[in-house]
Amino acid sequence: MLEITIVTADGNNVIANLYQNEDLFWALRGGGGGTWGVVTSVTYKTHPSTPLPSALIFVNSTNADSTHKLFAEIIRLTPSLAEQGYGGYGSASTSQIVLLFTSPNVTVEQNQAIFLPLFEFAASQPGLSVENYTAVYQDSWSWSETLSAIPGNVIGVSEISSWLLPRDIFDTNSPGDLAAELFKIKSSFGYL
Repeated sequence: MLEITIVTADGNNVIANLYQNEDLFWALRGGGGGTWGVVTSVTYKTHPSTPLPSALIFVNSTNADSTHKLFAEIIRLTPSLAEQGYGGYGSASTSQIVLLFTSPNVTVEQNQAIFLPLFEFAASQPGLSVENYTAVYQDSWSWSETLSAIPGNVIGVSEISSWLLPRDIFDTNSPGDLAAELFKIKSSFGYL
């Protein structure tokens, strides 16, 4: 977003951008724009669509130790994935892990090479039923459409990538300990 024109509650027509009315510009971009006035125009900087490499790992488990080991490996890899521009979402519990990662910063070949060791590790663990694959979507819109077509998957307005937990939590020499603590938080929690 480059510029917003708004009619404020006192009836003034105001332009907000990085150079004038910066606080209002920041507030309007953060949600709750209707509390500041009526937006009458917005100027966006657009970018061409780019391919979106992704990776999915879906695990059902009858072996909590194997689930723990896999989740510890995912935690170990998380800082490296973030450096390569990956984000995503998912959930984890001792009986199931579902993670979907995407990054516009890698090639198809890099995406496959990055996740192959994790997929092989998951498949080697006893008691895990593993479905995983890499795919490339034409753009983020086609990725979102694919997710919404999965039976039982409810996709609404959501933040696809964030770091709600600081990176230094994942930069640990003891990913197994962190996995154990996260599993203690509750029976299933969101990740990434």
